[in-house]
Amino acid sequence: MIEFDKVSDFFSGFYEFKPRDEFIYLDFHLHTTASDCFTTFPFLHEFLKREKHLISITDHNEIRGAVAAYEAGINNVPGIELGCEDGFDVLVYFKEIADLEAFYRREVEGNKHRSRMKRTNKDIYYYLDLLAERQCYLSIPHINGFAQKNYLKNMSYIKHILNRVDAIETYNHTLPKNRNINAQIIRRAYQLEATFGSDVYLNNELRSFYRLLNNEERRHRKLMDNLYKLPMISGAKYLIS
Repeated sequence: MIEFDKVSDFFSGFYEFKPRDEFIYLDFHLHTTASDCFTTFPFLHEFLKREKHLISITDHNEIRGAVAAYEAGINNVPGIELGCEDGFDVLVYFKEIADLEAFYRREVEGNKHRSRMKRTNKDIYYYLDLLAERQCYLSIPHINGFAQKNYLKNMSYIKHILNRVDAIETYNHTLPKNRNINAQIIRRAYQLEATFGSDVYLNNELRSFYRLLNNEERRHRKLMDNLYKLPMISGAKYLIS
């Protein structure tokens, strides 16, 4: 269900991936108490110490969690879940923590909604135009989510947005299987790349995603191992020697 093979090379610079590597905790949509989550940073830090990992702390219109991860030496892609005035969210990833900090200070901090922490007072097009000039990577999270997070149903301009982003989040641990499958179908239709993540708010939910990810990585490794062994049409050569 998790589309490991559709993840962008944008993330490869943060980790030296190996074809036969052991389990790696990958999570490109993580929240901390810096937004409205109950997953504390000390718990997350302890949780990750035991595992090879690559994560992105993407708090709602906030970067304290991402900065704390950088300072603690956690292998973290600098990111933010940017919430716009109409309720549209976009995951924004940067190569450098300094770029995230600069974007936040100039374009997010002063534009936060006075009473709704998940929103700014700028629309999605305002941010898309700004981000087009920066070295960053954009992914639409929970595109087929519940209530206002169902962008397919509630955002009449979703098709325009799909043509201006790099990826769709095709696995979100808070959503049922059919909604994630639908996100994969849309990704293929628009020929975009994929991201995935837990997007959870409790420690137990994070452990649940960990277990699923472990199973998915095993299944993916088994599939790739079988592909490596398949002979080509001639029967004389193999995909990988």
